[in-house]
Amino acid sequence: MNNTLLSITIALLFGIGTFMILRKDIIKIVLGMTILSHSANLLIFSSGITGGKTVPIITEEIAQHTTGIIFTDDLVNGILAPIVPEGTEMLFVDPMVQALTLTAIVISLATTSFLLILSYRVYKEHNTTDVSKVRRLRG
Repeated sequence: MNNTLLSITIALLFGIGTFMILRKDIIKIVLGMTILSHSANLLIFSSGITGGKTVPIITEEIAQHTTGIIFTDDLVNGILAPIVPEGTEMLFVDPMVQALTLTAIVISLATTSFLLILSYRVYKEHNTTDVSKVRRLRG
């Protein structure tokens, strides 16, 4: 994907999420927070886009086609594999970004479900989802 298009998409999602959070309806606020979390996930994921095309799982096929990479540990000589020489680090995709994004998705799902349950309880208690009306009822 083109980096400019991705950056514009992330910026639009941040803008839409911020606009939705500033509304008076609780459901729109929850949707705005969900959109903001999705845009943050896209931002994290886009920061890890590199030129690598191979998964970082070392197999016999990868070991035969790459030169200069040490795949076995040699504790006597102080080598903890894999050691990647300079210039070959762009062969592999960074798995840390994908793990962070997956964790952020799970956390945003839990937060969204909590906020939806909380907004349902506010609606049942006050018969409205308007934040200004709920604030007046506080007394």
